[in-house]
Amino acid sequence: MEQRPLRAGVLRLLEAARNEEWTLDRSLGDERECPGLREAVARANAGRRAAVELLARVRAGERVDECAAPAVSDVGTWEQVHTDGHRALSELVAALDEADEDLLSAEPGIARDHPQYIWRHVVSSGARGPLESYSAWHHGKGREVEAIGVLSRWYEAVRGASLPTKALSDASYDLACGLARAGRLDEAMRYLPDAFSYNDRAAVPVLKAWARTDRDLAVLGDRPDFRTLVG
Repeated sequence: MEQRPLRAGVLRLLEAARNEEWTLDRSLGDERECPGLREAVARANAGRRAAVELLARVRAGERVDECAAPAVSDVGTWEQVHTDGHRALSELVAALDEADEDLLSAEPGIARDHPQYIWRHVVSSGARGPLESYSAWHHGKGREVEAIGVLSRWYEAVRGASLPTKALSDASYDLACGLARAGRLDEAMRYLPDAFSYNDRAAVPVLKAWARTDRDLAVLGDRPDFRTLVG
């Protein structure tokens, strides 16, 4: 049987994101109709369809700018965006079935200042970005336990996904940001170093520069351990 570890890892993370959306559906009641939350799910759906297009274009040998933001159509009710989320995810899973491991491990064709990978873009569009937005929505409502819970579940899903360590770099950074937003600074500094140690060497200077200006991490700016870490 063909071994497809990248595809399997990506599917695990897409499933984690969809589980989070089902949790929102079951637990929030009428609050699901909050415009900010519906817009977040609509952006997730648009991102997943953009990932489908990316896979098709890269398979066709085109150069693709994977950083282009997907357009979001009419948001609609919660029932509409939640149902559309199932369709968008099904489309992405079907597109992944057509993608071999070489395609998923390739770069999309636009030169950057550090390595990019197709699998990482699919994860970012299909799972990481959506979960970050759901966590941010909880944070905006003052529910820090729920906000950190989303990122903690994301971190654990990544740990079990058997993807390249760059995925764990991303998840560690996200969790550190969420903990910092909640004022749990010592905990944030337990996870933030892994964002650098698990990353591609060429990407570390870029991430350090980003961390120095990241508003989520600004509360760490006076800490010597943070200054030593990011330069």
